[in-house]
Amino acid sequence: MKKILVPTDRSQNAKNALNYALNLLRGEEAEFVLFQSYDIPTYTADMPVPVETWGAGELKKILEKDAKELSDQYRDEKFKFSVSVSAGSLAFNVDDAVSRMEIDMVVMGTKGASGLTAALIGSNTADVIQAATCPVLAVPENAKMSGPRNILFASDNKGLSDPAIVAPLIEISKKFGAHVHLMNVLDEGKFTSVDEAVAGLKLDHLLEGIEHSFHFENSDDKAQAIEDYLNTHNIDFLAVIPRRNNFFDAIFHKSVTRKLSLHTKVPMLAMHVLGK
Repeated sequence: MKKILVPTDRSQNAKNALNYALNLLRGEEAEFVLFQSYDIPTYTADMPVPVETWGAGELKKILEKDAKELSDQYRDEKFKFSVSVSAGSLAFNVDDAVSRMEIDMVVMGTKGASGLTAALIGSNTADVIQAATCPVLAVPENAKMSGPRNILFASDNKGLSDPAIVAPLIEISKKFGAHVHLMNVLDEGKFTSVDEAVAGLKLDHLLEGIEHSFHFENSDDKAQAIEDYLNTHNIDFLAVIPRRNNFFDAIFHKSVTRKLSLHTKVPMLAMHVLGK
């Protein structure tokens, strides 16, 4: 059974992300863990600290009620719902929960009229992507609830020797019969290296049985190239590998992402190899 961690503040945005994940996993066995992380209040010398942890009990009761309602609503599915509440940093708590609960995927909502990445960078979702050791699905508030049909996998073709890295992409693509657009953005004037070509062949083999096509772009503004492709090819799902020291470092770097405004209706799956 898959175990999905869903950090939530019970906002409409968070509910939309959960609904998207529920639709994505219909027909599968999955446990959804409704997770809320909260900050511990800071007290001064003349303000006594309460004996009990502030808010934890009430938050858990609220989430348990939500879990019960979801269980009733999805009684015909192979879903389970549980809750967890932790105090402290969201990114730290999510990372801890992923390890402690053996989480398979984290699902979070994103929001902001200025674009998906603008909503991610400098936000809780960006922090979770940086910290988590499992795939993270970031779902914009306006995402369509239907399964993906055209998936853009923007990659530098590096580090793809382990099939487990792209397993979530392969699984989703097969389930929904999606076409995978494999996009490699090269610097202006650069050509695909032998190593990159070999990696592309490996990826082609991994995607055997899945409709897919390769696309190469030359641009020094890689984020803009990805945005342009999203907007001109009817893409409804974006997959990336957020690894440091590659061109996705540009996407996740705050000083660069001011130039990036990705389509706000496209969920983004970060398949995790960050730091490698």
